[in-house]
Amino acid sequence: MSHTGNTGTESKRSIAIIGAGVVGAASALALAAEGYLVTVFDHGEIGAGTSSGNAGGIVTGAVTPTATPGVLRSIPSYILDPHGAAVLRPSYFFQVLPWLLRFIEAGRPTRVSTIARALDPLVSKAMQSHLALADVSGSRDLIRPVGWLKVYGSDAGFSETELERELMTRHGVNFSVLTADEVADLEPKLNKNSYTRGLFQPDSGFVNYPMGLTQAYFEGARQRQAQYIQECVLEVRPSEGGGISIKTDKTSRRFDSVVVAAGAWSKKFAKQIGDSVSLDTERGYHISFGSTGDELLRRPVGFPEKHCVLSPMHDGISLVSGDELAGLTAPPDYRRIRALAPFARSVLPGLAEQTIQREWMGYRPSTPDSLPVIGRSPSCRNVFYAFGHGHLGLTLAAITAQLIAGMVSGRPDPFDLSPYRIDRF
Repeated sequence: MSHTGNTGTESKRSIAIIGAGVVGAASALALAAEGYLVTVFDHGEIGAGTSSGNAGGIVTGAVTPTATPGVLRSIPSYILDPHGAAVLRPSYFFQVLPWLLRFIEAGRPTRVSTIARALDPLVSKAMQSHLALADVSGSRDLIRPVGWLKVYGSDAGFSETELERELMTRHGVNFSVLTADEVADLEPKLNKNSYTRGLFQPDSGFVNYPMGLTQAYFEGARQRQAQYIQECVLEVRPSEGGGISIKTDKTSRRFDSVVVAAGAWSKKFAKQIGDSVSLDTERGYHISFGSTGDELLRRPVGFPEKHCVLSPMHDGISLVSGDELAGLTAPPDYRRIRALAPFARSVLPGLAEQTIQREWMGYRPSTPDSLPVIGRSPSCRNVFYAFGHGHLGLTLAAITAQLIAGMVSGRPDPFDLSPYRIDRF
């Protein structure tokens, strides 16, 4: 089955994947397709965690890091304004401070250029990587090539995109600046008074049911002998005679290699292996408005001035927002996302009668420099890391999976992967 030039015995090596989100499921598919014996561990249902709550964009032009000089100027308001775009819970301040200092350092102009250069080979290949995995798993109909749209209500708001446009231009991203009429052609149901212009990336994709895509990827892996074990992983350790031992709340098992794709929970496993990482969680929120049966939107629409996205998901329109630094244990605080509901109804009048069906919070696994951790552990050769994708988990899941499969199989790296090493911190 393997076409990597491995000998028959090697091609059946056993690989555990910790995490059944979209990165873990995509990695399972990429590895199973090459003949590895894959076992995925997670305590929950496949794709039910953070992967289920995003805006559905596969954003091929996302070369702008989260930390930029403009964002850094806003940090005092994040800390002081409880209704701001991003919130830092005071009780969490000292815990997040080392991460925050690195985040501030990553927002310096020279660092922003370097980070954008490192994001480019990942995001620019994101769509083709997803289409390749979707072909292997028969799920191409779940990925729509409808592009990524952001709209701006004011000239001041649009002028804030200067750095983003400059970085996209520098890295050859296909994008256009739209007039109000061009925005209306793309999204006729948006309130025309709510925007003056738009930014459109036509090469981006959209998944209106991210959990469905995650499950389809795993199903493709399962058809190639992958297994799913719904247990909570407690410990990952190098085992005596080589290989890796995985201890769950039920049992212990040994594997030849392990891929850590546990999102915001990956830091603990890296530490057990002997690697430290700067990883925190930017908690994201969404509320879902019930479906009207009409097509209110054709694609996700971002409103950067309000720090939110409206997305036409399979079960209704989702309003996705929020960046909250509060760790993994604090209870959710839905006040800020609820406060955006009137805005959503004003920009998309078709939501006027729709009730809120669901409120949700997830944990974006975020590094301070906006770059994921992808690569082999420097402390243990048969541990591979695939986490820390921040706002780009869905976007980068497939390319990450392909890179991991290449590393496990010993193929040369397709481009310089050093910016994603865990020991960069």
